[in-house]
Amino acid sequence: MILGADWVVPVAGAPIRDGRVEIADGRIVALGEGGAADRSFPGCVIMPGLVDAHTHLEYAGMSGFGDGEPFDRWIADHIRRREGLTRDDYEAQAAQGARSCVAGGITTIADCCYAGTVGDAAEEAGLRAIVYVEGFSRHDPFDLPLAERLAWVTPSELVSRGISPHAPYTVDLADYRAWIGLARDQGLPVATHLLESHLDTEPAEYFRDILGPDTVAIHAVRARADDIALLAELDVPVVHCPRSNALLGCGTAPLAEMLEAGLRVGLGTDSPASALDFDMWEEMRAAILLARARAGRPDALSAAAALELATLGGSRALGLDEVGTLAPGGLADLLVLDLRGTPFLPWDDPVTAAVYGGSPNRVVMTMVGGQLRYEATGDPADLPDARSVRARMIEA
Repeated sequence: MILGADWVVPVAGAPIRDGRVEIADGRIVALGEGGAADRSFPGCVIMPGLVDAHTHLEYAGMSGFGDGEPFDRWIADHIRRREGLTRDDYEAQAAQGARSCVAGGITTIADCCYAGTVGDAAEEAGLRAIVYVEGFSRHDPFDLPLAERLAWVTPSELVSRGISPHAPYTVDLADYRAWIGLARDQGLPVATHLLESHLDTEPAEYFRDILGPDTVAIHAVRARADDIALLAELDVPVVHCPRSNALLGCGTAPLAEMLEAGLRVGLGTDSPASALDFDMWEEMRAAILLARARAGRPDALSAAAALELATLGGSRALGLDEVGTLAPGGLADLLVLDLRGTPFLPWDDPVTAAVYGGSPNRVVMTMVGGQLRYEATGDPADLPDARSVRARMIEA
């Protein structure tokens, strides 16, 4: 199959005008300019599928609860509502979240999964996923060791497992060591919320003996120069979640400083509970706006750099080798974005146009491993209805 569009944006290489992407057996065979195509998309750009490096699909119906509350009260309310849900409720939210991601051009997620439902949801939606089973020393109603809860996620060609000690304020250091040790014994990746809010009272140095290239640090809002130096020394990747951090009043992460230190940084939407939705286009724009506001400079983060965070940066942070870019031999995880009717045509710069003009409702096609996973029909996406779940949370 050959797809053609006004532009192909590989991310790891220069944009290709009148570009073509040849796909066979789930992989990209070639990129080129001009020539015939099996399917042509005028006014569109073909680009890598987005890598959402931090999600909570099981909270897809929790947007807006606790708005304006301080972080400690917000998370207490979140825990209270969550404890009233059943596994069916989590399944409904995970299914809605997975299909929303694919419809928005996301082809890979790294999800911190509370009830073990995201693996099945991702598999059904055709979404590539690392599913980190989340552990808590406190506020965990599951009467099962985390090692046993790993069995709730079934590995497949699309889905792999990981472990997530939730955060320093919900996980004791002994459990951090035990669970990260378990992950390393089984060769599983780790992700943890770190330096997110005022509840994080310990510096990164406190976790020196357990952090490493396999432990993704989510947020790092409160990272100071010595924290950044330690993360760089240990090659700890970071996931930046600008909308979540801003909406919850946690602050703005020192993104420029982390990139300058050579950290592997990806971009994540977090969950609708804290960032309203799984819209990576809005996340890219938020990253740009907040980085420039923090630095007081318009060149603090370019559109091209934001797109890299949302694709190749995420894949590097997660230790994935074959996603986040379009390159011969790589997996055919891609999206087609239609910018007709926007202020960005005729084209000046396709990367700037895609980042500033992109949105889920402008994604016309998403492919994962060369398989069509979403195609716009002109109708709203046929998503599972989780409104009854939300109604129960409101009643709680």
